[in-house]
Amino acid sequence: MALDSTPVSLPRRIRQHAHAPVHGWFAACAPGLETVLERELRGLEAQEVATAPGGVLFHGKLEVGYRANLWLRTANRVLLRLATFKARRPEDLFRHARSLPWEVWLAPGCPLEIPLSARDSWLSHQDVVAATLQDAVSKRFETLALPAANEPGPPQQLLVRIEHDQVTLSLDSSGELLHRRGYREQTGKAPLRETLAAGILLSAGYDGSEPLIDPMTGSGSFAIEAASIALDLAPGRARSFQFEHWPCFKGATWAYLRREATERARVTLAQPIVASDRSQGAMKAARANAERAGVSELVSIEAADFFTERPAVDGPGLVVLNPPYGRRIEAGNEPDALFRGIGDRLRTAYPGWRAAILVPEARLIGVLGLPQPQTLLLPHGGLKVTLVVARVPADRP
Repeated sequence: MALDSTPVSLPRRIRQHAHAPVHGWFAACAPGLETVLERELRGLEAQEVATAPGGVLFHGKLEVGYRANLWLRTANRVLLRLATFKARRPEDLFRHARSLPWEVWLAPGCPLEIPLSARDSWLSHQDVVAATLQDAVSKRFETLALPAANEPGPPQQLLVRIEHDQVTLSLDSSGELLHRRGYREQTGKAPLRETLAAGILLSAGYDGSEPLIDPMTGSGSFAIEAASIALDLAPGRARSFQFEHWPCFKGATWAYLRREATERARVTLAQPIVASDRSQGAMKAARANAERAGVSELVSIEAADFFTERPAVDGPGLVVLNPPYGRRIEAGNEPDALFRGIGDRLRTAYPGWRAAILVPEARLIGVLGLPQPQTLLLPHGGLKVTLVVARVPADRP
């Protein structure tokens, strides 16, 4: 069984002005999720979509960038590619940067944050590059005689990448990282980023048409993201974005996109979503997060022990697990015993279900004992973990 490659359902076409310029963009994601993110972007009518290490390149008008921020479930941030040019000296960098139309993207006086990534280049000193770009922007505004804005807005990240003297300038259009959906204030012992949870669900082929059980839910990320997918809720519906502070911001277009997202959302689940955990603290956090996400009336969240309780709903469907590992494993419970027990429990209680399990060590894939597992290496909590997706044998042992 291959990890899912079904196109992701995303918003319908909106009217765009023919004369509006097309921009280059880069959506960054956790390594391993590039293919899932590519499918999402193709569903957003992005042009020239191509995967790259750590993200996806695409082209589109401003509206496409707005929709990417509003709808992408697996991206960490969306960057506007502002310019690419050769520069070996600060003077070269200043000359190219000063010619750019900063007044389109920045309010005069807008504070800039300028992180630098440099490799095999003459320009490699953070302070020199940042000061040169600050000076170029200031001189551009002075030339245009634009006064500083009374309220210049929040700091704007201008990301600089220099490889072999090739400079790429990008503006962050997202602001806070996109995993900050606006609903999670409480976390369990192993908070799973919302973007990673969504990526795992989409990689496992979840689309809301089958029951889902999350029996080690922690703060509820899997269950809440599953509800968002099943209900076709825009993941960015409850937050703001950096592009709203750009001088070129199209307020009417953004209002239309938000209204369209509200109108397309479903109000009922086609199949149940059940989250459980044996920790009362985790249950409290998961319920609070589900309420803030607006799905608490639809997702069942109850205290239960995966190893003793029967599935709360009839299957088959998808059971997704983020088991404890590392410091989270309780004293006396070794990883091999834990993951062998998970495999045994799945075969006993979930025959015919698909299972998606995060495994901290590759050797534990065999310990699970599930046939023909498909795997995907992902980062989580500073570690590399493996997503295992497999069909539980239908015949009970």
